[in-house]
Amino acid sequence: MSEFHFGYLLPTRGIVVEAGDGPIDGASILRLARKAEELGLDSVWLGDSVLAKPRLESFTTWSAVLAATNRVQVGTAVMLAALRHPVMLAQSFVTLDCLFPGRAVAGFGVGRVDLKEEFETLGIPIGERARRLSETIEIVKRLMKEPKTQFIGKHFSLQDVELGLRPVSPGGPPIWVASNNTDSGLRRVARFADGWITNTVTADLYKQCWEKILTFAEDEGRKDVENISRCLYVTMNINPDSKKAEKECGDFLSAYYRQPFEEVQKKNLVVVGDGARAEDRIRDYIDAGAGIFVIRFAGGSQEEQLENFVSEVLPRFS
Repeated sequence: MSEFHFGYLLPTRGIVVEAGDGPIDGASILRLARKAEELGLDSVWLGDSVLAKPRLESFTTWSAVLAATNRVQVGTAVMLAALRHPVMLAQSFVTLDCLFPGRAVAGFGVGRVDLKEEFETLGIPIGERARRLSETIEIVKRLMKEPKTQFIGKHFSLQDVELGLRPVSPGGPPIWVASNNTDSGLRRVARFADGWITNTVTADLYKQCWEKILTFAEDEGRKDVENISRCLYVTMNINPDSKKAEKECGDFLSAYYRQPFEEVQKKNLVVVGDGARAEDRIRDYIDAGAGIFVIRFAGGSQEEQLENFVSEVLPRFS
């Protein structure tokens, strides 16, 4: 059994793109989740967006995937939590923990500035998203722990709010917070997070970000930050034929981001090639402190990529 944790990002956006104007095969997401579990992965994950990148709705899919599997943790990488009211978010999250104790993990992210139309269509000024996220995380965590919650912030005010629903997991299920090399985001991790999600493009930058988190935690007076989960989000195409892996991944990401592959690689951690190449890159991050890896497969068949990963990469970490 691996001492590391490997998760698989379900293509909740990919199946929408592939369907075009035709019907979406939503059941394929459940089949892929079960396949990942059967192949021995530790978790499955789903992304989140509404209008900017249309995909299956997150909470509905989250529940369905939990029900379709037995062992794996199921999380969001990542949910745009500022698009939801924190009381509703807390109720939904605690419900998942009551139905599937210990298996739900919330990954929350702030969202990029180019999501302006999505946020503002849903009534959230894009410039408010970071502050709203911080308040949302604090409120959700308090509602899961406290009998009654009072909170006065810039965007939300609660007066003796009682959720009336207690999580099975003590203090509620974990909330992981996403941030790359942005001080405000890393400070949010240091203050609130039960785990850190990042896709920093080099292991050296990963280490620098972690050192910042430690410093910010000291500023906040937080003593337990070294114990939080450290998760790396990485895009991969694994194939013994490295040229095929490069082409499949490049074609997919260029179309997905509408940018040349070289530009995409400057902003996202992308690993292509055979198992040895993937191992080298992953071990660089392990040396920098990472222990949890969420893999998004780009290009080719998802089933084939899962099988390639399990045969080519996973045994190297047993």
